Amino acid sequence: MAKIRTFIALELPPGLKQVLGDLQQDMRSRTDCVRWVKPEHIHLTLKFLGPTEESLVEPIGMVLSNLAKGAVPFRTQVAGLGAFPSSRNPKVIWVGMPGEQRDLLLFQGKLEDALALIGFTKEKRSFAPHLTLGRVREGRGKRELEELIGHYESRDLGSFTADTIIFFRSDLQPSGPVYSALKTIKL
Repeated sequence: MAKIRTFIALELPPGLKQVLGDLQQDMRSRTDCVRWVKPEHIHLTLKFLGPTEESLVEPIGMVLSNLAKGAVPFRTQVAGLGAFPSSRNPKVIWVGMPGEQRDLLLFQGKLEDALALIGFTKEKRSFAPHLTLGRVREGRGKRELEELIGHYESRDLGSFTADTIIFFRSDLQPSGPVYSALKTIKL
């Protein structure tokens, strides 16, 4: 059976993607040790499914449609720069989503539970909402990045209303991933 690489995410509004792109550009002028995510590709991943049998695309779409029926759009703040696993040893540079996230966390938990019913393993780690801006090139600029993260760690980048869930297919290409929407659902 053929498999495709998939994930489920919340779409960001174009204005927020522009703000994040401007932040990346400012940071790019200060460091060359990060591979930046294209601003148009920045999203809030709710669940990375990985290699997914094509026969599961329709059932996943049904799960999302059913979850959306009981959900309402929710507002979320975007602020602060950080890194995984830490700012001292950055591998992934991200923007956080601080503040009250009850509705987002509740929705993501319901998504995990519903996908487990059709065979997807629940994530063991707690969901930490974030927007990935870039990935650090191996072994480069850790001190420089730690200072840069400190410079931006409390920057407020605005807020947005999450109202669209997208079930994405991700095709890896030498130039970077190519995302295509398999299903788009409004809350």
